[in-house]
Amino acid sequence: MEQKYAASVEKVFALLTDPKWLEARCLALGELSASVKAKKATGGVTITMKRRVKRELPAIVAKVMPPESDLVFEEKWSADNDGSRTGTLTMEAVGQPVTMSAEFELKPSGKGCVYVITHKCKCSIPLLGGTIAKFAQGQVEEGCADEFGYMVDYLKKNK
Repeated sequence: MEQKYAASVEKVFALLTDPKWLEARCLALGELSASVKAKKATGGVTITMKRRVKRELPAIVAKVMPPESDLVFEEKWSADNDGSRTGTLTMEAVGQPVTMSAEFELKPSGKGCVYVITHKCKCSIPLLGGTIAKFAQGQVEEGCADEFGYMVDYLKKNK
């Protein structure tokens, strides 16, 4: 997935690593709760998030997963020499057979920047795992698109 922003890497990175902004984004997008912490280190930041979500599930997925879930995320950001930021993300659906990982990059592009992220979902249930992982992948990408849109709107309103 990819999103261009009309703001610098520094501005977008500052928002993506601001616990209060991230919590507000989660709640604005309909999540039931969100708690975010940031730990800064030389050239990088580690973000930990706990989010409670409620999703409409297809019947086959509802047989093995509840509609409400607690999600635990860890993002690790680092700085590159060219002004870009890169990182990795892991997500666990607590007590459920689904995990997600991602690699991402925030890089300069013209007068703004571009955010590129690639997600991978896995499910440990035999036979149904592929179907559930595919559903989870769709949910993750839909949520990511919503987060991209939230940032675009925020940047338009807060130039």
